[in-house]
Amino acid sequence: MTAPSPSTAPHRWSLALAVATLALIGLGGLVTSTHSGLTVPDWPLSYGRLMPRMIGGILFEHGHRLAATTVGLLTIVTAVIFRREPRAWLRRAAWAALGLVILQGVFGGLTVLLKLPKPVSIVHATLAQTFFCLTVALAVWTSPLWKREPSVDADGTDIPLPHIALLLVASLYLQLILGATVRHTGHALSFHLVNAGLILLWIGWAFHRLSLSHAREKDLWAVASAIAAVFAVQCLLGLMALLSFLGPGWPAHPWSSVGWATAHVVVGALLLGLSIALALLSWRRFPGAFNTDRLRDYVSLTKPGITLMAALTALAGFLLASRGAVSFARLGHTALGTLLVSAGACALNMLMERDRDALMARTGDRPLPARRASPGEALFLGALLLIGGVVYLGALVNGLTAGLAAVTAAVYLYAYTPLKKISTINTLVGAVAGALPPVFGWSAATGRLEVGAAVLFGILFFWQFPHFFALAWLYREDYSRAGFAMLPVVHPDGRRTSLHAVIGALALLAVSLAPAFTGSGALVYTLLAALLGGALVVLGFLFHRDRTTQRARRLFLASVLYLPVLLTALVWNGMRP
Repeated sequence: MTAPSPSTAPHRWSLALAVATLALIGLGGLVTSTHSGLTVPDWPLSYGRLMPRMIGGILFEHGHRLAATTVGLLTIVTAVIFRREPRAWLRRAAWAALGLVILQGVFGGLTVLLKLPKPVSIVHATLAQTFFCLTVALAVWTSPLWKREPSVDADGTDIPLPHIALLLVASLYLQLILGATVRHTGHALSFHLVNAGLILLWIGWAFHRLSLSHAREKDLWAVASAIAAVFAVQCLLGLMALLSFLGPGWPAHPWSSVGWATAHVVVGALLLGLSIALALLSWRRFPGAFNTDRLRDYVSLTKPGITLMAALTALAGFLLASRGAVSFARLGHTALGTLLVSAGACALNMLMERDRDALMARTGDRPLPARRASPGEALFLGALLLIGGVVYLGALVNGLTAGLAAVTAAVYLYAYTPLKKISTINTLVGAVAGALPPVFGWSAATGRLEVGAAVLFGILFFWQFPHFFALAWLYREDYSRAGFAMLPVVHPDGRRTSLHAVIGALALLAVSLAPAFTGSGALVYTLLAALLGGALVVLGFLFHRDRTTQRARRLFLASVLYLPVLLTALVWNGMRP
């Protein structure tokens, strides 16, 4: 028998390892479905022996351990074979697989020794899928398809296929985590079903993209077709598994539910592996879809300054509402959800204003007017982040916070953005959207709205008047060229602009002192709020008296400094025992 050539050995071993891992995942699913996890109570031995009597649940649990040992040995052989691989990054990936399989074995032992704690069991299941993804990646990287020359993307006006494939991978990985949660806890079934609908959407989008620009890419078509076929089977298996557990008296034989559930796990892993192959091959064919410049443009689409400010003010609301008893897990969920919602809304705002941004010197170099990103990419990114953020807040924080976040985005996109072209009232409406993040930060901590949330809203609302009217005066010529109905454009003498800035600063001073009258403001905070607010009022009056660029810039910079200092003092005061 002739040994395989060195050039094909890594690929063959990687394929064998991927197939063995898929079988191991199936055996793990069988252990969970038959509740055999603790039929062998010790680890690493089984009843103190290498080979116990293979009866009942011991057959499944110890069989699973034997299969895991086989996969571990295969991984060692694969890592050794990859020592001759000329690509250093690929050698490191093979050794990473060895490290991951060892970690997976440790978690497998912990599930037994700790008597199947649900978090450890879920991590164990998730690590198995992660290891399988890496074995599939090794097989793809060593395959002949990877050696093909890259192509040029024929159509830059739509979302690149690698982006869609990456989204599909992320959704499928999340789906497997949700599936593990459902199997081990009985929770998150609704999210599991909703995410299945999103996966169907991404698969359809991938076919749409293939038909538009990659009709001759037979390999990509083959992988995508396999994904569609396997997804259809997976949906059927999921339905059968669900009916077998929920349907009264159905199926007749108890082993049917075990079979459906286990098959659902295996086919889900296969679907994830195919999506990894599609993502890697599409990236290989069109490497220009991913580069640092494009990533920088994507970040720019989210208006990082505005997005970060929204998250920080939401955190301020959360910390104040917590009154010292902070749930850091919920705090993190609130921060991430706020970042997602704000980033998505900002990307969609850039999409809606791209034509006018092209007319302004300040915004002309943004990704959309500069044509470094397509409208489809902005729509894709914005919708994904916005919807994902609202769903994230609803699932991991509370419904009130998700609703407030959705209202904030709606006001920003469907009221403020179109009003900028029509009426000077747009600033008032935009201030509402800008003042809501600390409110849903408050609701995230308490699940309700209170007087403190109203005070925070007032501070953020009135702060925007001196801040934005100073900015609008500095860029009034830009706004005029773009046709935006800003106050200094409609009333070019600037008296109304500066007057509104002064009124806003006075109202801000009054609202910022409200904690002193409600008994929640310490003397140090009250003095600092009076000092900062008074300085802003003085600068506002100076701007009103002498409407120069220098006066406007000083007021703007003072407003930028004002907010973080005041909120820090307010949070510090509220967190003190």
